[in-house]
Amino acid sequence: MIHMLASAAVIGLLSQTPAPPALPAPPIAPENPFTHLLPHLGADLVALPTAQNAGILATGGLFALVFKNNNDARLHTWVLEQKDTSSVASVGNVIGDGFTQAGGAVAVWLAGGASQNVRVETTGANLIRAQVLNGVLTQGLKIVAQRDRPDGGSHSFPSGHTSATFATAAVIQHDYGLAAALPFFALGSFVGYSRVRSNHHWLSDVAFGAALGIVAGRAASHSSPTNWTLVPVKTSGGAALYLVRTATSRTLASPWR
Repeated sequence: MIHMLASAAVIGLLSQTPAPPALPAPPIAPENPFTHLLPHLGADLVALPTAQNAGILATGGLFALVFKNNNDARLHTWVLEQKDTSSVASVGNVIGDGFTQAGGAVAVWLAGGASQNVRVETTGANLIRAQVLNGVLTQGLKIVAQRDRPDGGSHSFPSGHTSATFATAAVIQHDYGLAAALPFFALGSFVGYSRVRSNHHWLSDVAFGAALGIVAGRAASHSSPTNWTLVPVKTSGGAALYLVRTATSRTLASPWR
């Protein structure tokens, strides 16, 4: 009798309809990048020192050193030999301007909020954070370096237009992948060319500016606290546990690719 009762209990348990799997938490809208400006800047500065970022900066610094010793003067001579200014370079100068890049970031953030698209809103917030961090890093280095521009101006190193544009490209890569970011990296290269062609920067300024912008965009995109949740899911062969990552204050998009 005891065995029959135990068998019936086991059969009853096995025949019960499994509970529906727990669903991952819905994406959470990002914190306002303006009201949380200083906390975000602090978190992004903390996120800067990584091995990958150090490698990117080292590569940019190496190219800048090589260009300074071998290419800056010759390219400057070529620019001076041109008989007219470049209207194409003028377009690049406008695109890479900090106000243009920051304005575009704010526009993306506002569009995401207005359409209730958390992913777009988060990208906009990341872009704003990247521009703030990039501005702090770029202007700080300009003050420290005190390098003269090829046209006689001051604060040449590194190129702020280039770093701002590459910061945008790095955020797009983090949030949407490399394929989506390639046009933005190409745009950053065009801005770098424009800065040299218009005689505002040396080639070495542009090389390190690109590396600095990428690092700023990476840090602003990565410094997001996350929660990990175990989610039970029924499968054809039984059951499984999925480890789901969700953001506590900002939605995490695709990992860096």
